[in-house]
Amino acid sequence: MNLIKTQSSLFPIIFDEFFKNNWNINVPNNSCPLTNIKQNDKHYVLELAIPGKSNNDFKIEIENRILNISILDIDQESDYNYTIQEFKYSSFNKSYDIPDSIDIEKVDSLYRNGVLSITFPKREEYHNISKKTISVKK
Repeated sequence: MNLIKTQSSLFPIIFDEFFKNNWNINVPNNSCPLTNIKQNDKHYVLELAIPGKSNNDFKIEIENRILNISILDIDQESDYNYTIQEFKYSSFNKSYDIPDSIDIEKVDSLYRNGVLSITFPKREEYHNISKKTISVKK
């Protein structure tokens, strides 16, 4: 359903096109944030795109090598009525198994520019060792 009346002429007003609900794009389900996991020789980084939060909104726990990330946001009064709202994470809970290669005591997190980053340092014995070529004998 389109809540904004559109102009029926051959030259629609630019705002009519902007505020339409049917832009023919696939919007991800916003019940859980989009996630990146990356790594280098010394650590993994888990990134979650969660705009509009503050550091105190997150609950991050590790128990029995399971990482649990959650927020529970109480709906706040707003001066606006939203026509489209695609990035509100009022609450979510996401869990990850932490591999043995991670030093749990050194896990750290940072929230900046709408991205929650959690860094998982690898234990030293799991750091990448330089590549060794092994010849095949006849």
